[in-house]
Amino acid sequence: MADSGKTQDQVVSAARFYLQFANLAPLAFSELGGITSKVGSQEYIYNDFQGNTIHTKQYGKTDPPIVTLKRALDADGNAKLLGWHALARVGDPKGRGDGTLTVLDASGSQSIVYTLHNAWCSELTVTSMRAGDNQVAMIEIRITCEEIKVPPPA
Repeated sequence: MADSGKTQDQVVSAARFYLQFANLAPLAFSELGGITSKVGSQEYIYNDFQGNTIHTKQYGKTDPPIVTLKRALDADGNAKLLGWHALARVGDPKGRGDGTLTVLDASGSQSIVYTLHNAWCSELTVTSMRAGDNQVAMIEIRITCEEIKVPPPA
């Protein structure tokens, strides 16, 4: 691919992640496990007017976007996240909402803000722990949403 003459924008070196929703106090996370969004493909086969068999690929089933975040297990964060997940488990409308995921670089300046539309905590996992172990226990959540928006670059 030929060089277009444009320089690459500054890449993001993420250091901190903040999640903020109206029904959930802001929480900091140490790890963004990923953001996934998927559109499957569907094969469509037909015959044209000359009798030739034509194979094409069409858009298929879409899977909702999923955001995976991890943080150290603490009493306050654990209570907030378990409470949010509990709302989703019982189908409470307060369990869904719009919020933001902010990615900050090491200097603390804002790098990227993802807007999560109609999101809920669809999965919650507390890592395994062993008595006497000195490893930090982690809590991992998966947030499912209807749409993720990112503002256009300035």
